[in-house]
This record gives sequence, C-alpha cells and structure tokens, in this order.
Amino acid sequence: DTNLEPFMVADVNELGAVGSNDHLQIREFIDRSAEYGEDELLDQGSWVGARVLDLGADGTAEVVEDLGDVDSADPAVLASFIADGIEAHRAGHYALVISDHGASWPGIGPDEGSDYDVLDLAEITDAISSGLEQAGVDKLDLLGFDACLMANYEVASAVAPLADRLVASQELEPGHGWDYGALQLLAEDPDATADDLGAEILTGFAGQAAEQGTQDQITLALVDLTEMAAVDEAVSDFATALTESSTDVAPVVGQSEATTLAFGKSPDETQDKHLSDLGLLAAAIG
Repeated sequence: DTNLEPFMVADVNELGAVGSNDHLQIREFIDRSAEYGEDELLDQGSWVGARVLDLGADGTAEVVEDLGDVDSADPAVLASFIADGIEAHRAGHYALVISDHGASWPGIGPDEGSDYDVLDLAEITDAISSGLEQAGVDKLDLLGFDACLMANYEVASAVAPLADRLVASQELEPGHGWDYGALQLLAEDPDATADDLGAEILTGFAGQAAEQGTQDQITLALVDLTEMAAVDEAVSDFATALTESSTDVAPVVGQSEATTLAFGKSPDETQDKHLSDLGLLAAAIG
C-alpha cells in the first residue's frame, strides 16, 4: 500500500515467470491501493486491498485469501502469512523476502492506507519469530529485504536468531528492486543452498541494474548470520571502551563519523539516515 506498487507488481510478475513446481513453491502477499494504477498482476488483473496468492506455473495464481483493507504493517499479518504458508507447503528449506520502503532499524513501510503505519524492526522480529514458532520451524534458511538501507548492524543482529543468511542493501535501492528470475535456480535445482540462492539474487540484481542504468546506485550483501554472535561481542567491547573514554574520544568520534563512508546520506539533516560503514568507522576512531 505504497507508491512502490507498480514496481512490486512487476516483481510478482517476475516471480510468476518462474512459477511453482515440484522443487519450489512460491506464496505471495501483496497489499494494493486505489492510488497507484491498475497494473495487471499475473492472471489476477487489478484489485484494491490485500491478497495472499499461491503462484502456479506459466504466470497463473490461485487466491488463497482475500483480506481486503488490511494494515500490512500489522505484525500479526506477517506472522500468520508465515505460519499459514509453511503449514500449507511443508518443505526442507524456507526463505522469506519482504519488499517495501526501508529505513534500517526504523523498519519497513509505511502502509499509506493505515495511517502510514510502519513495521518497525522489533515488530519484524516478533512477527517472524511468532510465525516460525506457530509452524514449528526453528529458523529460515534465508531472509531477504528488497528495500532500502536494511543491511546494517542493528538489523542483522536482531534477525540473526531467525535465519542463517540475510540478503539486504546497505544503500538506497532503485525502484526496480531485485530480479526475481533468480528463483529459477530453486525451480531447477532441488539441491541449491541458501548461499547459492543468495549469490543468484546478487547476480540478478546487478544484471537488472545494468539493464536499467542504475548499476552505479546499487549495493547488495549476502550476510552469514551465524557469525553475528562474534560481531555482537566485538561491538559491545568497542562500545564499552568508547563509553569509558568518552570525554577523550568524543572529538575523534565526531570527526571520524563525518568523513567515513555513509549510506542514505543527505545534505538535509532531517533526511540524513546517519548510517556509517561500521568497519571503516571503527578503524578511523582506532
């Protein structure tokens, strides 16, 4: 329910070109608005409101549930989508991709039809955890955010217990988002791993960006979340050292932050995301 809807419809049509088969089952939730056009989605045409779809072969889809006017930033909606999807399609491996406007730790959204409600990071983690628990699944193989600014420390640390791998962008993403033709890998190879899928998503995103002329604007990372405990420990030690010496190091921290590679940067202070490359910042302070 945002102005990204035309791009998201195109993404679902990319998913439909892959379709489901014996190796891959694709379930989709999309919340559409009357404000953003009447783009045709697979064989479902156009509508207003939220629907859950099971994608078939050759661009077909079956309506699992017509939810109507729903707040897509309600964590209960995400939790039930996960739980119901897993229950309906038991498998050996699971991936979840969330697509919308992104803003790092403030979360994803807003849902313009629900007073601009946002699914913040705490709600995202609670919803995924609840959905997996209801389905009796320990964690996802891969969690993806097809959204701006979601590959940062706060997000990765929060979702680490929920998935083995994270695919997300450090910087703002172009409107076209990912190339979901990457899922063809899973349709063809039942032995493909989360790392294989992550690499294919990165390659597809870069290829589509080259076609769209946005190749100079993109970042996308495949993160091994099983290593986040070590990062958490290091950041905690670093923060403790900074706190204990705050009076002495404060000027250095400010100078380092001002000159370190940043993401979501804007000359307008109210729009700047204040996201710095953690490795470079720590090295500069050190």
